[in-house]
Amino acid sequence: MGMERKGTAYLPLHYGKPPELLYRKIVELTGQISTLICETYGTMEFIRRISDPFWFHSLSLVTGFDWNSSGTTTTTIHALKQYSEHHNTDFFVAGGKGKYMREKARDIKDKSQYFQSEMAAKNIVKNTDLMAKVDNNLLQDSYDLYIHSVVLDYKGNYSVIQQGMNQKDRMARRYHWSSIHMENSLIEDRAGIESQKQAETCLDLSSALSRDARIGIMKAIRETVPLSHGSQTTLDSFGEQKALNLSVKMPWKNIEKLYEFQPDRFEDVLLTPGIGQSTIRALCYISEVITGAKPSYMDPIRYSYALGGKDGVPKPIDNRDYDHAIAFFGSLLRDAGFQKGERERLINKLSRESAETHTQYLTNFH
Repeated sequence: MGMERKGTAYLPLHYGKPPELLYRKIVELTGQISTLICETYGTMEFIRRISDPFWFHSLSLVTGFDWNSSGTTTTTIHALKQYSEHHNTDFFVAGGKGKYMREKARDIKDKSQYFQSEMAAKNIVKNTDLMAKVDNNLLQDSYDLYIHSVVLDYKGNYSVIQQGMNQKDRMARRYHWSSIHMENSLIEDRAGIESQKQAETCLDLSSALSRDARIGIMKAIRETVPLSHGSQTTLDSFGEQKALNLSVKMPWKNIEKLYEFQPDRFEDVLLTPGIGQSTIRALCYISEVITGAKPSYMDPIRYSYALGGKDGVPKPIDNRDYDHAIAFFGSLLRDAGFQKGERERLINKLSRESAETHTQYLTNFH
C-alpha cells in the first residue's frame, strides 16, 4: 500500500512540558474523541482525519494543549499512544519523539499478530521508513526530523506524522502522510502545506517538478562513470544560483556504493544505508550535468478552541468544563445502549447546535 503526502504545518519551537494535571485530562479526552470516531465512522476514517494537518491541529486545540507550539505534535501523539496502551482500542501509535523514533519498528512488531496479513507489519515499517527519508533527505528544507510516529489500525491503514526542527529559526515543521487511497510508494502530490514563511533554501526532489531529475539520478547511477577520491569540489548549495563551495568534498564512497548496488527503483536509493542529504544533493548535481534535468528549488508550502489553552489562549482552561466533556464522551463510549446510528445522530445534532449557537453569537456581536 502506497502513501500520500497530506500536508505540512509550521510551529514555533517551544520547550517544556504541559502541567501534569492538564496532560492527564488531554490523554483522556484525546483518546475518547479518537475512539468515538473509530466506533462511529470506522478506523479508516480516523486514520484519514489524523493525516490532515488541519484536523490534527484542531484535535490538539480541542483538548486544550496550545495553539501554535511545536509541543502540539508531541503532546497529541503521546496522548494517543498512552491512551491506546491502556485501553482496548482499534488503533495504536508507534514511534514518537527522539529515542521513541527508533522504537517504531518494535512497536509495530509487538502488534504484528493482530494484523490481517502476516506481511502487513513488515511492509508498514519499510514504507514509513521511506517517508522519513523523503521528508528528511529528498525535501531538504533546513528542517531535520526529530519526531517520527505512525498511527495504525489492524487492517493495515496508517498515517505518518513527523516533525522537523530548524534550530536557527526556532521553528518546527510537521509533515503528514496517509496510506489510504494511494497505490504509489513514492508520492509527489501534496494535499496541503501550512506555513507562516518560506524556507530561504530548499531542494525538493519529492516534487512532481523534479520527476525528470529523479529519472536522471537513476540514469547517472547506472552509468559507468570513473570515480575520483581526490580533492574533488562540489556544487553544494541550494537555489538556481549555485555557489562553488571549495571546502566541501563529494561523498564518493556512498556514491560508489550505489554504483555497485545498482538499485532498480528510486525508493531503493533512499533506503540504502548511509545515503543522506549530502549524497542526494551530489547525485542531483551529477544528474543535472549528465542529463540537464533540473530539480525543484521551491519550498512546497501554502499560506485553527473549545476548552481554552494552557497559555490562556484564547482563554484559560476551565477545569469544570473539561471534566464535563470527559464525562460526556466517556458515557457515550460506555453506554452499550447507544447504537451506531443513534450515536452518530447525537454527534451530528451537537455539531448543528454548536454551529447555530456560533452563528447567533456572531450576529449579536456585530
